[in-house]
Amino acid sequence: MRVTLAAAMLACVAMIPAAVAGPDPIRIGVLTVRSGPSKPIGDDILAGIETVVRQRGKLLDRPIELVVEESLFNAQTAVTKATKLVQQDNVAAILGTSTVETLALLSVADRLGVPIVTSNSGSAAITRERCNRFVFRTNPEDLMSTVSLEALITQTPRLQNAKWFTIGHDYPWARLVAGATKGVKAVQYAGEAFAPLDTTDWAPFIAQAKASGASVVIAPVTLGVPLLQFIQQANEFGLTKDAVLVSPIGLPDWLVDKLGEASTGVISAGSWAAWRIEEQWPATRGFNEAHHQLHGRVAGMQSLQSASAATVLFDAIEKAKSTAPDAIVKALESVESDTPVGPLKFQAGGREALAPLFLGPYEKLATPKYGASYAQRPTLVPASLSLPKSAAEYGCRLDGTTASAK
Repeated sequence: MRVTLAAAMLACVAMIPAAVAGPDPIRIGVLTVRSGPSKPIGDDILAGIETVVRQRGKLLDRPIELVVEESLFNAQTAVTKATKLVQQDNVAAILGTSTVETLALLSVADRLGVPIVTSNSGSAAITRERCNRFVFRTNPEDLMSTVSLEALITQTPRLQNAKWFTIGHDYPWARLVAGATKGVKAVQYAGEAFAPLDTTDWAPFIAQAKASGASVVIAPVTLGVPLLQFIQQANEFGLTKDAVLVSPIGLPDWLVDKLGEASTGVISAGSWAAWRIEEQWPATRGFNEAHHQLHGRVAGMQSLQSASAATVLFDAIEKAKSTAPDAIVKALESVESDTPVGPLKFQAGGREALAPLFLGPYEKLATPKYGASYAQRPTLVPASLSLPKSAAEYGCRLDGTTASAK
C-alpha cells in the first residue's frame, strides 16, 4: 500500500509542470535594424509591435512571443536571420523589414514558407512585378507616394509654380522622387544634387540649392540620423529662410522631437502614418495611449505602421484559427482590420494594403500630448486616389495556389 501511494504521489507531481506550463506560445519573428544611424527606425518598429502584443495578450488562446533579429539593413544578413527565425525559432510569420531586407527576402520567400508582413518597405516592385504569395505590405509604396506629391501641390498654393530642387541620397528611391517631381506640371524644376549614402556634411549640396534660386527643396534623404543632420544644416546655413522643405514620406516623430521649432519649416508629401488621426479613428487613440503607457513617448510613423502590420497579421491568424502558413496567407488575402492607420485590407489578388497617405505641415501643438510638442497636421489621401488600378494591372501575378491576378 505504501509503494502504491508513493507511486501515485510521484505521478501527480509529474503532471504539475505540464499544467503550469500552459500552451506553447505563438512565435512571431521581428527582423529590423537594431544598431547604427538607423536604429531609431528599428526602435519604433519594435515598439509598435510590442504595443500590439501587449494590447492583444493572446492569439488562439496562446501567448505571443516575439523573436527579434538584427538585420543591419543588409540583404545577406536579412536572408540569414530570416532563415534562422524560420528553421531554428519556428516562427509563424515575420514582421518588420525595410526595403533592402524585403527585396532580398523575395528571392527566398517560397523556401522560407511563412508569411512576411512588411511595414517599412518603399520599392513598388515588392508588390507589383515582383509580388510573392508570402509577402504582404501595409505601408504605401513609392509610386503611391508620387501621386500624393501632386495632391500636396494642388492643395498648397505656395508650392505651385515654385522653383523646385532635389537634395537626396544617391540611391534609387531618391532618383525616383526627383523624376516624379520633374513630371509634375505645376513644378518649375531648378536642379538636383545627390549625395553618397555616408554623407554627414550637407553644406556643398545646400549651396547648390541656394545658387539655383529654389523656393522649394524636396529631400529624399534616408529617414534616420542623416535626415536629421540635413534639416539641421539646412536651417543653420539659411536654406529654410529661402525655401520650403518637403519630405517625400514625412518625418519620424523622434526626429520631429529633436528638431523642435525647425520641424515647422517642413511639409510632408505623404507620411505613412500620423498619430493625430486619433481624432478620427478610435483604434488610433487606443494604440497611442497604450504605446505611451508602455514606452513613455509618442507613437511615431514607423510605430503606427508596424502596429498596423501586426494587427492585420494577428487578425488573420485568428481568422484562420491556425498557425499553418497556407492558412494564414489565405486569411491575409481577405482579412479587414481596424488598425492604427485606419481600416486596412489588401488589394484583391495582390499584396499591397489599401493604405492612406497623410499630407501636411508640422506645427507646434497648443497643448503637448504623449510627450510631443510638435507634430504633423495631417490631411488624408485615400488609397483609391494613389492606387486606383487592380493588382494585375500593376504587374502582380501570383502563382495560382492562392488568390490569382489574371
